[in-house]
Amino acid sequence: MRQLTRFAAFSRFCRRSPGAMFGVVLFMVVFSVDTAMAGEATDVTVAGFARETPPGAPMGVAYLRIHNGGARERRLLRVELPRHPDASAQLHSTVREGGVSRMRPLSEIELPMGQSLEMQPGATHLMLRGVRLAAGENLPLRLIFADGGALEVEIPVRAEAPSEHRGHGHHHG
Repeated sequence: MRQLTRFAAFSRFCRRSPGAMFGVVLFMVVFSVDTAMAGEATDVTVAGFARETPPGAPMGVAYLRIHNGGARERRLLRVELPRHPDASAQLHSTVREGGVSRMRPLSEIELPMGQSLEMQPGATHLMLRGVRLAAGENLPLRLIFADGGALEVEIPVRAEAPSEHRGHGHHHG
């Protein structure tokens, strides 16, 4: 009964002041659109693959191509492995120091509007810890953005190329 009384009072208020009703409706539309945009990363597309985990290797790797097709910059904060709750995915970059390549964790990756990031060996990539991957599987990922948006994708797991990891000369640290 109380809800009906409040609705009747609001209805009388809107009839007396049409400008107020327009303001309320406009607020509701803007708020709902902004909330929907923050909840999902529909303007971002992702493709990529993970490498099969080599025997005895403590971690694996994945490479993504992320395109921001939206009208604003996005910041990728982290990537989660929803099917592997005890595992982790870390954003990394490879830097060359004194003739040695070293991997460094990244706290975030900026994705300017209308641009793409291409992860690749010897550059930006995802380090996968605590998960064993076999060629032919799919790996579900959840990308988490600074605005609260999230995007769930699956990438294929490929066999490692014969020369990809042997003697690559970089150090984790």
